[in-house]
Amino acid sequence: MNAKERSEGFRALVENHRNSGHYFEEVDGRWRLWRDLSPQGKLEYLAADAALYDVPFKRFHDSVREVIGDAALAEAALRTVLSDALEFRSLARLLPDDGRTESTPLSERFKEILSRAAEPGREPQHHQGRGVER
Repeated sequence: MNAKERSEGFRALVENHRNSGHYFEEVDGRWRLWRDLSPQGKLEYLAADAALYDVPFKRFHDSVREVIGDAALAEAALRTVLSDALEFRSLARLLPDDGRTESTPLSERFKEILSRAAEPGREPQHHQGRGVER
């Protein structure tokens, strides 16, 4: 899919949300119509859609401003960033200490663990009471 098709697909999905009679999951777990979602809920859906279609930041930004508006955007963004940081911290705590002193992106740590687990003949290992690794 080229850039134009990705952008058009993203735009169509955003319009589908706005005109939908379907229910969307709110950040608190409740289900609401699009028009009743909080700005944070809408922002999370728009971000997921932008990632799905791999659209440029400007396209994502313009859609968010159009859908959410400037007034609610800052609070929604801050709530989303904090929520994501807490989620990433929780995921990082599930991983065993790798002994590194430098920060390694979480996705790279998961890739390493999953690739080791996929090695033929490799048995899962327990790691200091923190669950199963590899």
